[in-house]
Amino acid sequence: MELTDYRIALHRAAETGQHLPKTKKIITSCLENLCCFLEFPWESAVTAFFDFGFDSTIALRADMDGLPVTEKTGLDFCSENKNTMHACGHDGHMAMLLDVAQRLSRSDIHPKSNVLLIFQPAEETTGGAKPILDTGLFEKYNVKNIFGMHLIPDLPKSRLYTRSGALMAKSCEITVDICGTSVHIARYKEGADTLAAAAFFLTRLYDEAEKLKDIKYKLLRFGKSQSGSVRNAVSAFTHLEGSLRCFDEKDFLTLYDLTEKTAKSTDKLYSTNTTITLNQGYPPLINDSCLVSRLAQILEIDMLSEPRMITDDFSWYLKKVPGVYIFLGTGTGIDLHSPEFDFDISVLETGVSAYKKIIENL
Repeated sequence: MELTDYRIALHRAAETGQHLPKTKKIITSCLENLCCFLEFPWESAVTAFFDFGFDSTIALRADMDGLPVTEKTGLDFCSENKNTMHACGHDGHMAMLLDVAQRLSRSDIHPKSNVLLIFQPAEETTGGAKPILDTGLFEKYNVKNIFGMHLIPDLPKSRLYTRSGALMAKSCEITVDICGTSVHIARYKEGADTLAAAAFFLTRLYDEAEKLKDIKYKLLRFGKSQSGSVRNAVSAFTHLEGSLRCFDEKDFLTLYDLTEKTAKSTDKLYSTNTTITLNQGYPPLINDSCLVSRLAQILEIDMLSEPRMITDDFSWYLKKVPGVYIFLGTGTGIDLHSPEFDFDISVLETGVSAYKKIIENL
C-alpha cells in the first residue's frame, strides 16, 4: 500500500472514541509484516517499535479517532460508518506514520535512535495519551523525545509551522448549575430567578475576565445554556456549559477564582445557589525550545508569533519527555470538524519528509 491507499482505507473506516476495531485492524495489517515489534498498550492503541540497536528512542504519534459528524465531502471514499467522519485529519496523521513505518522497514530512513510509532485513540474525547503513558511504555523503550503533527486548514498548503514554548492551550470543560425558586411570573419578586442570575453572572464574568491584562492569552466562555420550563414561570434551574483555556497553571487558578467569586456575588444578589464543576482537561502544550531551534536547522519551518486556543492531549507526552508538535498547512480554509473537511494528499508527503529528517538528524 502507498500513502494514498492508507489515507483512503482509514478515511472509510472512521470510528470515534477509544474503541476503534476497524481502524486498529487496518493499522495492524499494515505493520504486522514489517521489521518492528507490535504492542497494544491500551484499548485500540497500536505501537510499533523499530529497534536499531541504540540506547534511546525517538517517538512519533498519530491520533486515530474520528468525529460524530455526517460527511458532506462528496469523496468517492466517504466514511462507511453513519454519522462518523475523519473531519480533523487524523486519517492523514495515521497515513503519514504508516508510510514512515514502510520506509523504516525498507531502510529508506537512516535513524540516529530507535523509533517508536504510537497510534493513539480517544484524542477527541477522553484523551488516550495519559493512559498510554501510564502503562510505562516510555520507560520500557527509553523514549528521549517525541514529535507529532496536525493538519491545519488556515495555514498555507504544505508549509510547516510551530513555535518555541506554548503552542496550544490548557483546557477544561466548566459547568455552572444555578438553583433557585420557581413562582408564577406575576409574582417573580417572591422567587429566585436563575435565568436572570445567569445573565448577570455571564455579563459580570466576561467583563471582569477582560480586565485581567496580566493574562495575555486566555479564554473563558460559555456556549450552552438550558433554563426554565414554561414562559410564565420563574426559572428554578439554569445550566451553563463552557470552556476555560489558558497557557499557565497560575493563570488557570486566577480565572477559576474569578469564576467562583462572580458566582458568590451573583448568589448574594439573586438568592440563588451556584455549583461550579470542572473536568481535568488537558495541560497546556509546551514545545521544547532547544528542539524547536534544532528543527529550524533541519526543516523549512515557519515560527508562529502567537499560540492557539485549540487543545490536544499530545501535551501529556510533552510533560513526560521533551518534544515538539508541528502544524502542517492544508491551505483549504475548511474548518477542522467541518463535514466538508478535506485536503490534498500531497500535503502528507511534506509531513513524511519532515518526519524522515527528524529521525535522521535528532
